[in-house]
Amino acid sequence: MPTGGGVGIRGVLIWQATLTGLFLLLVGGGLGLPLPEDLTLLAAGVLAHQHVLRLRDVVAVGFAGVVCADWIIYLAGRRYGRGIVALPMLARLFGAARLDAVRSVVERHGARAVFAARFMLGFRIATFFAAGTFGVPAYRFALAEAAGSAIFVPAMATLGFLFSDRAELLARDVSRVHHWLVLLGLLALALYLGLRAWIGRTGLEGEGPLTPQSPRGGKDARD
Repeated sequence: MPTGGGVGIRGVLIWQATLTGLFLLLVGGGLGLPLPEDLTLLAAGVLAHQHVLRLRDVVAVGFAGVVCADWIIYLAGRRYGRGIVALPMLARLFGAARLDAVRSVVERHGARAVFAARFMLGFRIATFFAAGTFGVPAYRFALAEAAGSAIFVPAMATLGFLFSDRAELLARDVSRVHHWLVLLGLLALALYLGLRAWIGRTGLEGEGPLTPQSPRGGKDARD
């Protein structure tokens, strides 16, 4: 954070405004606006490397913004159920077309499905909405969502921080940067394959629409 002299106050205001903007961008992106959370956190990590922000502040504010958006989605499902997706705009926002596909997964795996959805592109909103709609307890959702966000947010912000450094070295040492990128690519591939294997073992993949069955609890009675 900038400090010192007459520019100190201005620097503090800019710093606070930037963190507020980061929070709002993450909430908006988490609710479906075309502002991907991962890209926002990567960019914030780059700003941290350039000393515009502090990395710990990026992680703290990033975690708060991501969690806030996720809880809005969960509470919308809990409060309004599937009736909210009758409106075309909200149906697109909450992924109504995926609700049937994720319903059986959420009912079977509960909090584990919430945790996995944080790392599954295109299924996060639908899964969190389904968690609220189909009765995942709030405390289980809180634990699973916090665990996923505690991995996702620091990882993206730190990657942006490190990538900024690699970008600065690019002009001076292309070969060295290439080796780093190859290593990061291999680590990302290993993580991807590991997640795929875990998802396959727990049955979180390949679920089709749920066939009709008797309702489970008051939440499902509305379906």
